[in-house]
Amino acid sequence: MIRLTDAGNKEKWLDGLRDSVAVAQKLGAPVLIAQAGDDLPDLSRETQRVELTEALRAATDILEGTGVRPGAEPLNTRIDHIVCFLGSTTEGLDIADEIDRPEIGIVYGIYHSAVMLERTEDVIGNRISRDIHVQIADHPRLQRSRRRQNRPPPPARLAFVQSYDCSVGLEYRPARADADDVSSAVRALG
Repeated sequence: MIRLTDAGNKEKWLDGLRDSVAVAQKLGAPVLIAQAGDDLPDLSRETQRVELTEALRAATDILEGTGVRPGAEPLNTRIDHIVCFLGSTTEGLDIADEIDRPEIGIVYGIYHSAVMLERTEDVIGNRISRDIHVQIADHPRLQRSRRRQNRPPPPARLAFVQSYDCSVGLEYRPARADADDVSSAVRALG
């Protein structure tokens, strides 16, 4: 993973983004995940946020008109990704607002947000347009037999997903390897 919080990595990341966009277009995949990388102890949070924002802003010239959008993905820093820089959905949305270009948004991981004790309706609010992908993982209705230990379940309130018009990913272990199982999972989410 390239740390976008380090200015020295920006050009390397942009080169990789160009390649990734070409592959995404070939595959018909409109979403790429852009992870900020680890928090760098030798740099202030403010400096790292500026570098992350500038890397994403620089990407807009590459992305314009491609139909491909990267989403900065806030990961929980309480359990799974303790050293990750971007742990707050609100901060991810603030960065997307600051860039203010349709090419840049966030990947909203309901599980990660819940672990950070964020409430979906509070953090997403009226900024749903900045969310280019919703990832649903470890939801009790999806995890029939698998539960990660010592992790709070994500909020059961997923009503906003029903009015959402971008991609939604389900991360779960199906009971059967067929389309009916996926349909059952989608119905279980309400």
